[in-house]
Amino acid sequence: MKLHIPSLSRRTALAFALLAGATAMQVLPTDKAMAADATQPSAVFELFTSQGCSSCPPADKLLGEYVKDGDVLALSFHVDYWNYLGWGDTFSKAEFTERQKLYAASLGRNGIYTPQVIINGRDHAVGSRKGEIEATRASQERGKSSALTTKLTVTRGGDSIEVSSEAGTEDATLWVVYFDREKQVKIGRGENRGRTITYHNVVGDMAMAGMMKSGALNVQLPLASMKQKGYDGCAFILQKVTANGTPGAIIGAAVMNDLNG
Repeated sequence: MKLHIPSLSRRTALAFALLAGATAMQVLPTDKAMAADATQPSAVFELFTSQGCSSCPPADKLLGEYVKDGDVLALSFHVDYWNYLGWGDTFSKAEFTERQKLYAASLGRNGIYTPQVIINGRDHAVGSRKGEIEATRASQERGKSSALTTKLTVTRGGDSIEVSSEAGTEDATLWVVYFDREKQVKIGRGENRGRTITYHNVVGDMAMAGMMKSGALNVQLPLASMKQKGYDGCAFILQKVTANGTPGAIIGAAVMNDLNG
């Protein structure tokens, strides 16, 4: 199932650029900081999917396999443009559709579709085609540098979480992504009517947390506020911004495994 979407609006691109240009909160490490239970994925896969898309269940299942394997940060972003078919995706948000449209602008595409996987913010592939996804990932890793070049360190200091990195030369935005690890949905209408589908790493919220500006990143986030959001998973993504203010290459990522621990 595919859908042609008009080119990115100036308003949307400007909004992303303003977020990316915000000033990060720089802090000093706390005396009682300790390493958090965080893992460093080798790649980031963003699946744009929908409960109302008949072509999506195989991609949702494949994403679950990547989640189980644990080597990559695999995330499900549910879009809202198939809701008119008779079933409103219970996880869909307009913001996720906008993110997919921003990627289309970054990659020079005229439209968006489901299921689509964005690989490290640099390329796309059909979300159900594992061979295509792996070939695209391998091509990136054969380039001049590996896909994720910046290591993110996550530490817990009292009532806060600190995310830091070694000094680098690239400007990038730090995003915090909240997700639920597994959700089952019985679909009552639309193209997938009667099916019960399991979704993995379902993104519910995503927000800018700070900036790396030609130097080390050091950002502190209140742990209590993070827990209050009610999600059982949390990840951090360090992503470049294109000259047009749209999302670019992802250069670093970390997954926090004990957000509610």
